[in-house]
Amino acid sequence: EKPRPLPTFDPVPSARFGSEILVRSRSRRALIGRVAMWYWLDDEADHEYTKDVEFAVPQVSILSILEVLHQTDAEVTQLTIGGVNARISKQGVRTDFIDRSNEEWGNLQPLYLDAIRAAEAQDDQFEGIPVAPPEHLVAMKLAAGTDKDERDAIRLIAKVKDLDVEATRDLVRKFLGPGLLGRLAECLRRAGHPQARRAYSLGS
Repeated sequence: EKPRPLPTFDPVPSARFGSEILVRSRSRRALIGRVAMWYWLDDEADHEYTKDVEFAVPQVSILSILEVLHQTDAEVTQLTIGGVNARISKQGVRTDFIDRSNEEWGNLQPLYLDAIRAAEAQDDQFEGIPVAPPEHLVAMKLAAGTDKDERDAIRLIAKVKDLDVEATRDLVRKFLGPGLLGRLAECLRRAGHPQARRAYSLGS
């Protein structure tokens, strides 16, 4: 039998659709998630499969984003973590507009707003969309806390040459709380990063 083709995802239609929605709704935004990781990871072998393009957006913009989405063919659903998903299957469009404001999951809107501010202050763009810095992406991955997200954080730490470890520590401390600094330290060690601090064990 023929081997089944691997799933592929072209982010450009979703990125262009999302960008158009965000321009029309006058929303600030930053590209986040795995497509943002692709931007920072030079080696395509590190580009893990994803099925949607994710934008960080301010919570205050969600209503105007919804108003614009309802004028399109998109199927729109609420995201549990805070925000909305829009998809147009026949065009291969799958876009998440995430504000990450759900209290139950931990309200990370301040981190997301800081990522938008930092993305706007630099020249890194994908399809004209400001890309969140790798330090913010690592913090977002640690906050999400799944094994997959942690592997993504380790990959960014290991592969992004000029990642600012101190800035990442500051983001974690400020937006996620000191409790996650240990998790960041563990990721630095697992990534074999030169700025990893030695694990302290009993008797050391």
